[in-house]
Amino acid sequence: MNPRALLDADMRTIGQWLLQAWQWWVDELSGLVPARLRRGRTSEAPRFAVRRDMLVPVSVGVRGAAPGMRVTLVVSAADCLVRTIIRPALGERDMQRMIAFEADTLLPLPSGSALLAARIAGPSEEPGTIRILIAGLPIETARAMLQVADAAGVVPVAVVLEELQTVSLDFAPAMRAAGLLARKRSAAPLLWGLVVMLLLLNIAAAIWRDAAHVARFEQIVAEQQPAVGIAQAIARRGEQDRSLATRSLALRRTHDPLHVIAAVSDALPEGAWLQRLVWDGETVRLTGYRPARADVATALRRSGRFSGVRAIGESSEAAVPAGEPFDLSARAGAR
Repeated sequence: MNPRALLDADMRTIGQWLLQAWQWWVDELSGLVPARLRRGRTSEAPRFAVRRDMLVPVSVGVRGAAPGMRVTLVVSAADCLVRTIIRPALGERDMQRMIAFEADTLLPLPSGSALLAARIAGPSEEPGTIRILIAGLPIETARAMLQVADAAGVVPVAVVLEELQTVSLDFAPAMRAAGLLARKRSAAPLLWGLVVMLLLLNIAAAIWRDAAHVARFEQIVAEQQPAVGIAQAIARRGEQDRSLATRSLALRRTHDPLHVIAAVSDALPEGAWLQRLVWDGETVRLTGYRPARADVATALRRSGRFSGVRAIGESSEAAVPAGEPFDLSARAGAR
């Protein structure tokens, strides 16, 4: 079986495969049980032989057949073809498969005209091989026996070969396979139904448990939502504060008036003094007084802290004994 065949199969086919798998597993387990234990229930049923269209009791202490009695029908060895074959050591199930595969070659009977029964008779003289006892019962003989049993109202549970100082052979499985006997009622459907019911209950319990866990988790989330909202607001406020501090530090590095004042103070020649300083972040305007021979513009250029130094125009201030007025503008450089 390949995966494609499994995917293309319908539910009926899958059900048949499951039943076959169950039957295989049951047969494998039954093969592990000793033969004497497997035949225990059959041996308890009263045995009857068919003689002249009548059921003749074979078991000791049984007088006659009563309607509804579960019985074991005994087939005379004269009505069967019996032989022993030698085959490699096999399990019970593998042996039955081998017999079904070689049915047409094991006995000199037309194909489909006889029912086969086989049983392992024990190890053979050759190492690694076993003896298998095979018997063939004509279908017409089997039908005649079942008609007598049906007329007597009994229920055949086994159809065995007359004891031949070996293990007994049961034709009932072959009769059931051929449709001559009703199949035994199997508990497999009930067991499978129980398994399916337990599986569904397990799935339902798992779904209910997961749903309960999810509901509980949602409840916890709902209870923590106010605290989460407050924490998120605090986090946003902290981020805003950090951004504001970063911008303030950047502005302070590039727009600090103190360093401009200090630079102007260092650059002014001795004796010069300021009357007014105006700074717009880039350009500084200086108005004040200087000694007669002092050159403020040249001093600002030599300081290396100012560029674009120029005189704005004639100062409106009048000269005083302390010095001459000056009015300059320059671009303040970075520290």
